[in-house]
Amino acid sequence: MILETKRLIMRPITIEDADHMYKNWASDPDVLRYMPYNICETLEATRQCLQGWLEFTQNMTGAWQIWVIQLKATGDIIGTIDFAEVDTDARAAEVGYQIGKAWWGNGYCAEALIELANYAFDTAQLNRLWGGYDPRNPASGRVMEKAGFRYEGTLRHHRLRQGELVDRIIYGMIRLDRV
Repeated sequence: MILETKRLIMRPITIEDADHMYKNWASDPDVLRYMPYNICETLEATRQCLQGWLEFTQNMTGAWQIWVIQLKATGDIIGTIDFAEVDTDARAAEVGYQIGKAWWGNGYCAEALIELANYAFDTAQLNRLWGGYDPRNPASGRVMEKAGFRYEGTLRHHRLRQGELVDRIIYGMIRLDRV
């Protein structure tokens, strides 16, 4: 499934995207500072990570997918957006996204997340989306707010990141929240 906005194309990620992934975000410690996984220190490590993602998605049913975020104007592949976890019984999914530092502050993640929510509710027939972020990364919360997600709570000491227990702030959206 290809998703499209005014400025973006979001298409399923492929192994051929490993070079862009490595160069534009997966090797950047600033981009991955608050993510639940570490940077890819080599292109080969990026390929292995991406291959693992692709194998995982092949075994999933329903809406589970990882899309690259690509700029229409330049063709640059600048990040990913995905359903990180799907509960088919509850028709709910966790969203995740990351974007290269060179493209921060341009509204691309919020634009992609709005389109992903449209797909989730209109095509995939999901009822609920949620996402979480490390409180040291408030920009991620602003992305969710711009996309219409609402604050739901904070999970204290929810995740171990680089040897430290960190909180996770949760935002969510249900079908009824849409304007």
